[in-house]
Amino acid sequence: MKKIFLLAGLILMVSMATLAQTAAEWNKQGVDHSKKFEYKQAYECFTKAIELKPDFAEAYYNRATVWFELPANTYENTDGCVDFQKAKTLGFKVKDDVLKKFGCL
Repeated sequence: MKKIFLLAGLILMVSMATLAQTAAEWNKQGVDHSKKFEYKQAYECFTKAIELKPDFAEAYYNRATVWFELPANTYENTDGCVDFQKAKTLGFKVKDDVLKKFGCL
């Protein structure tokens, strides 16, 4: 019985640690997924970073770049160009050639 409680406690602590990730950690995890071409997971990580820190310009930029790697309509009501513009509004230096490359200019 003690082992069951110990195991349950351990699972609870691991779950709480996962929930306690910061926006920066979610962003980093998204970058890591992106490097492995795991774009859906990356997109979801960047979204979690933005939920935790709505003014996280880099996360908006990163989410925009992976959005264009996803199959069409993977996420309805989202648009990479909108994320690029939000990143730019928040002070992230988004170059015009990047916007042109993705058809956002």
